[in-house]
This record gives sequence, C-alpha cells and structure tokens, in this order.
Amino acid sequence: MNKKIVFGILGGFMLLIIALACVPFIFKDKIVAGVKTAINKNVNAKVDFKDVDVSLLSSFPNLGLQLNDLVVVGLDSFANDTLANIKKLELNLNLMSVIKGESYQINSINLINPNIYAKVLKSGRANWDIMKTDSAATSTPDTAQTKFKASLQRYSIKDGHIIYDDASLGFLMDLKDVNHSGTGDFTQDLFTLKTESDVKHVTMKYGAIPYLNDVQLSADLPIDMDLKNMKFSFGNNQIHLNELVLGVIGSIAMPNDSDIAMDLKFDAKQSDLKNFLSLIPSVYASNFKDLDASGKFAFNGFAKGTYNEKSLPAFDVNLSIQNGKMKYTGLPAAVNNIQVKANISNPDGVMDHTVVNVPAFSLAFDKAPVNGRLLVKTPISDPYIDMALKGKLDLKQLTNIFPMKDMTLSGMIDADVQAKGNKSAVDKQQFQNFNAAGQMLAHHFVYTGESVAKPVEIASAKLTFSPKNITLGNLDAKIGKSDFFANGSITNYLAYLFSKNQALSGTFNLTSNLLDINELMGPENKTEAKTAESELSLIKVPANINFLASVDAKRVLYDSFDIANAKGALLVKDESVYFKDLGLQMLGGAVKMNGMYTTKNPKKPFVDIDFGLEKMNIQKAFSAVNTIKLLAPVAKYTNGVFSTKLKFSSELQQNMMPVYSSINASGLANIIEAVVEGFEPLNKLAAGLSNGNIRKLELHDLLTKFNITDGRLNVAPFNIKKGDILMNVQGSNGLDQSLDYVLGINMPRALLGKANDKANSLIASLNSKIGSNVSVNESVKINALLGGTITKPTLKLDLAGDLKNEAKSVVNQLVADKKAELETKAKEEVQKLTDQAKEQLQQKADTLKKQTEQRIKQEVKNKLNNFFKQKKDTL
Repeated sequence: MNKKIVFGILGGFMLLIIALACVPFIFKDKIVAGVKTAINKNVNAKVDFKDVDVSLLSSFPNLGLQLNDLVVVGLDSFANDTLANIKKLELNLNLMSVIKGESYQINSINLINPNIYAKVLKSGRANWDIMKTDSAATSTPDTAQTKFKASLQRYSIKDGHIIYDDASLGFLMDLKDVNHSGTGDFTQDLFTLKTESDVKHVTMKYGAIPYLNDVQLSADLPIDMDLKNMKFSFGNNQIHLNELVLGVIGSIAMPNDSDIAMDLKFDAKQSDLKNFLSLIPSVYASNFKDLDASGKFAFNGFAKGTYNEKSLPAFDVNLSIQNGKMKYTGLPAAVNNIQVKANISNPDGVMDHTVVNVPAFSLAFDKAPVNGRLLVKTPISDPYIDMALKGKLDLKQLTNIFPMKDMTLSGMIDADVQAKGNKSAVDKQQFQNFNAAGQMLAHHFVYTGESVAKPVEIASAKLTFSPKNITLGNLDAKIGKSDFFANGSITNYLAYLFSKNQALSGTFNLTSNLLDINELMGPENKTEAKTAESELSLIKVPANINFLASVDAKRVLYDSFDIANAKGALLVKDESVYFKDLGLQMLGGAVKMNGMYTTKNPKKPFVDIDFGLEKMNIQKAFSAVNTIKLLAPVAKYTNGVFSTKLKFSSELQQNMMPVYSSINASGLANIIEAVVEGFEPLNKLAAGLSNGNIRKLELHDLLTKFNITDGRLNVAPFNIKKGDILMNVQGSNGLDQSLDYVLGINMPRALLGKANDKANSLIASLNSKIGSNVSVNESVKINALLGGTITKPTLKLDLAGDLKNEAKSVVNQLVADKKAELETKAKEEVQKLTDQAKEQLQQKADTLKKQTEQRIKQEVKNKLNNFFKQKKDTL
C-alpha cells in the first residue's frame, strides 16, 4: 500500500512536471500572435525581435515570456534613430489569465542590457511619442489591442544605457551601467513604489555645460503613487552623487498630456566640503581618500511650476563655501581661504529672466590669492555679463598642493581681466558701451611629464584685452622640438563668444627655426611610439575660424620631407587652408604653391594646388612621394634634375594620402638633365631592335605635357634623341603599372643588322639587271607598341611597312629615270625626221615608249616580290 502511495505521488509529480513543461508550447503561438497584434495595433514604429521564449518552470507560478533582441526604430524624422535596442525583455504573465485567454495580466517586466535613446527635436517632437491615436487604435473592432493588461508588481533594468537628449532645451543626460528596480502594486490607485537605483556613470549637460560629469549615482527613493491623479510624491530619501548626499521632497504631477507640474525642494544632507569636491571628476578619480578638506558647505534650492514646451518651472539654486581649505596628505601646501557664494535663480520660468550671480569668489594657492566675480542676466534676449578675474600664480607651487606624478610644472601666470556690458553693444560694434580690458602674462612656463605628449615651454607671452580685440605679443614658445615666435591680434572675439556661427578672426606673424609636424601629429604617448609606426592622420581645419598668418619657417619636417625656408601666407577660413605664394625648398629644389586644402567634408578632405617645382632631384622625389612611385615608376631608374608646373587636385584618405582614382592633374615637365638606365621597357626595346645603346638614355632639356585622370598618367607626344636614333613617345601608364605607349622610331638602316644587309643586296641586284644606279634611304621608320607592365613589358615592332613604302619610292624613281631617258632620245630622232615623216615617227616612238615602260615595270615587280619574300623570311 505504501508503495502504491509513493508511486502515485511520484506519478502525479511527473505529470505535473510534464504539464508545466508542455503549457508554454501550448500557448506560445497564441501569445506571440497576441504580442505582434498588440504592437501593430498600438505603435507607429518599426518593431522587430529575433525570437520569443516561453517558459513556466523558471517563472512558476507565472508564465515567462522573453523577447530577444527587441529593436524599436522611429518613423519620418526619427527613421534613423533607434529608440530602443533591448537584449532581453522579460514579461511574467499571470498563468490563469493566459489559460482563460481573455487578457494577459503582466505581473513584472525586466529589461536586460537595454540601450534606450530618448530624443526631442528643437520643435519639441519626441521620438518616444509612437503610440497611435485613439481613433486609429479603435478604428477596427479588434480586442487584440487590449489583450495585455498591466498589473505590475515589479519592474527592473539591468546593465542599461539610457540617453535623454532634448534639443528644445539644450539638455542632455547620459546614464551608463544602469541598474534599477521598483516594487509596488500597480493595480491600486494609491500605493508606495519602492525604487533602488545604481548608476555607475552619470553625465548631465545644460547649454553644453557639464553640471555632472561621469558621476556615480545611487539612491533609495520611495515614491507615493497616485495613479488616478497622476501625482507622485517624494518622502524621506537619500540620493548619493559620488560622496555628496542629497535629499528631495515634494511632488511631480502630470495633469494632462503636455504639462508636468513640479513642487520640489532639495538640499545637501551633509555640510562637509569634501563631499562636494567629490563631484569634480579629476579630484574624485584619484587620491580622493588622501584629501583633507574643511569649511562649511551648503547646497539647496527649489523648482516650482509647470514644465511644458513653452515654459519652465521657477527655480532657485544656492551654493556657498565658507572658510574652505583642502590639502593632500604628504604635500606641503594647501588651497586656503576658499570663499564662494553663488546663486542661479529664475522667478517665473521664463528663461530670459534667469540670473547667474557669483558676487565674489576667492581662494589662495598657498599664499597667492585669486579673486573674481560673475554676473549674467537676460541670457536669451540680450546677454549681460559683468565678470572679473585677478590673480598671480606660481605654477610650481601647484605641485606642492596637488598630487602630480611624473610631471614638471613651473612658471608664472599673472592675470587681471574684466568685462562688462550687453551683447547688443558688441553686435552694433558700439565698443564704447562694452568694457573689456586687462592682460594675461606668462613667464618661463614649463609643462612636461608622462601624461604630456610633448613638452611645452613658453618663455614669454602677453595677451592684452580690449573691446575690439585681443593682442598677442612676444610669444616665445616650444612644443617638443618645434619653436614658435609670434605676434598678432584676434578680433571679433566677443561676437564669437556671445553668438552662434560667428567667426573668430585674427592676423598673425609666425616665425620658427624648426616645425616638426610629424612630432606634433605623431603618437600621443611613449608606449604608442614604441609599439606602432608613426602614421599621419587627418588634420581637421576648425570651423568658425578666419585667421591670416604670414609664415617664415627655416625648417619644417613633414612626413618624409625635410623642408627649408618655408615662406608665404596662410589663410584659415571656412574649414579650409589657403596657400598664397608659399615658397619652400625641398628634395634638392624649390617649390612654389598656391591653392587650398579643405575639410568641409571630413570624410572626404580635398586639395587643389598649383605647384611650381624648380630643379628638383628625381631620385629624392621618387623616394619621398608615393604618387610619383605609382604614376611615374620610370623615376626609380632615373638620375637627374627636373622642373615642372603642375595643377593638382585630389580627394585625400584619412592618413592624408591621395585617393589615386580621384587625382586630376596636368602640367608641363622639363627634364633638365637625366640618365635613364635599368628600365625594363627600354631593355625590351633594345633587344627588339638589336641595339644595346637604347638600354641607356641621356636626356637634356626635355619638355613634355602630361595629365593624370582616372588613375592614369597620360603623356603628350615628345621626342628623345639617342645618337642617330630619334624616338617620338606618347601614351599612358596606370596605377596597376600597366603600359600603353606608342613609339615612332627613326633610325639609321645600318643599325638594323641582318635585315639591312639583305635590303642592300636586293637593291644592288635590281640596279644591275635594269642598268640603274638607285640607292635606298639611309634611315628607316619603325612603329613600336609597348604594353604589359613595368616589370613584364611586351613589345610589337612594325618594320615591313616602312620598307614597303621605301621600295615603292625606288620603283617610282626608276620609272621616272627611264621615262626621261626615252623622251630625250625620241626628241633627238624627231628633230632628224622630215616634216612629212614626223607623224609616223612619233607613233613609233610612242609605241616604243609604252613597250619599254611595261617591260621595266614587270621586271621591277618580279624583283620586289623576291625582295619581300626574302624579308619576310628574315623577320
């Protein structure tokens, strides 16, 4: 009996397990169909998921539904934005609701590895506004749209990344490594939602100013939920931002679809200055535990009012530090007497009524004081600013205050600047109504260390401020091996600071003994320099800059070029650099440049330059310029000097090398003096003509036109003379090293070898048989076709055509000679005849003349046939 009971229990248990395993398969298709139907009925977006898993055992007593790789992409203006990309979306459904099939009650939602990008356009349109309108959702009497009912007890986010980007407000919040959960009974109108949050990286920007930068956040935040009135109240809570602890009380309500009503107060729960300093990333990231700080710190404020597309709530934020001091353990000096009082307020939610007021702040680096103030009003309509900064700082003293490993910092900075006035005065150039004055001086500034790519030294520099400009004087600086001596002025700087799309203008005079551009652009640290070969990268020309600079650099190192005496003018404008009469010496010769380089499209930088090259060394140019290696490979086998005028334009790769297929160039090259030897196409031609002298060519004052299109170098016809041999050359070669050249060669017949001997014998035999004394030309014309590639050229010679034409000329000469001889004899006989016999004798002479011509032609024809037969056998 006991065994039966045991077996019965085991059997029942097995049946239960089997049933639990089978239920998901029974309802899977039905649930998936419901999910897809609900999405299509309610959402204006592209929604897709890879597959669906349904389980009961792992989620019992609920039915688990898991959507894998769920992606939601918007439409129209958001067609290129992914609203959500969720690795796993887990829904736990009430099992009985699934079995009944009337509606599916969702008890919990879990998002695993979600990437959510919430975006608001300047117009106020949001990419998450994807739900269909009521009329659209109910146009079809299909109850599938209400199949899923939320009866949440719990929700969670694990390892998430959430971005809120609101262009209408200039607000950005970026949350990385988000772990968040909430528990509460959403079936009730009134309940308490208990939330726990842990976010490893929080960045918050407003107006491009980072108010929080990579801050760690954790919070236990209970919220009293009033779902009927959509009001959410905050009671006792703690929010940790790094080491700073804040408390928030009050409420947020959503009375309608467009408004958010706020009534919030917040303050710092701790008054320790060190907790506030933890919000400074560089302080918190390293040595924070070794920082001692004292002084009173206060932070509080409120936000009250309605937030919507047209208004903000009124707000007031206060921050103060009194008698502050901070000192790192083990360092001799401290930052003393920190006094700050700041207020940001807005009485009515109108952005233009916002006031930023820092009436005074001061601190002392050891004993050196720094003081200032800041007031900003009417930031939207006509920004008003009143600011001042004054202080004298011994930078070496900073190393006694802040921990700086492997770093050298020294020098003096002396600043005394102030500005006061409205932006409108700058816009109208009424500089008398805007006060900007003061100066900044730097002496013996040195900054080196492991974290510094190149040592920076400023022997002296002076900036003088006025409403119209900033004057730079006596800049004497070095970065790495490069030195700079400069003076000049910057204009329009106030409009540049206050207004969008205003260019910063300036004129400068720059001189240098050495500019090592490779070093300035090369690896950023020593590790990279040791492990990777230095490679040039794209030089991005900044926008909204309009600088004109005269340059005089005695030596410039760029890529493999060693440039001397670079002089000229550079204009930086519209994300482009324009060269004007820029002269320099390189590769053994002189270069003059006019043109431009632009990065308006940073993916396709572009150059368009006119070059004048004078007496440049061919071998040096070939070794240094990859374009010459690819398009003029003959330069590898050429020693000498050339000059050229070249118009060159091309797109550039990201490593600043040309996109060869986009090169468009033309020019006139002058080979002043050069020797070509070891060039395989020449070797092939010499072998074909049985003339070894052609293997080596000496060139003098050779002029040729060329152009580069579609990746091929096209050469206009030009002549080369080698002793008694004259060659006319034209054609092209490509990036693939292919050749397509036609050579017209005029050379002495004596250099043709055996072919020439047979031709001379044939003509001699002809003269002997017909009693003539005709000689052939001493030179012969040959057409040569060079194809194949540089390393494996092919050659076709057309020699018979020229011999045939020459033989025809010999025949014509023989016929003409015999004709003249017969006409002379006929005339002598005619003179001896009487008038009566003249007509008869003339007929006889004509008959004799015709017979003689036919005989000569037939004899010459026979000889020519034998001649071409022998010539064909010879070739």
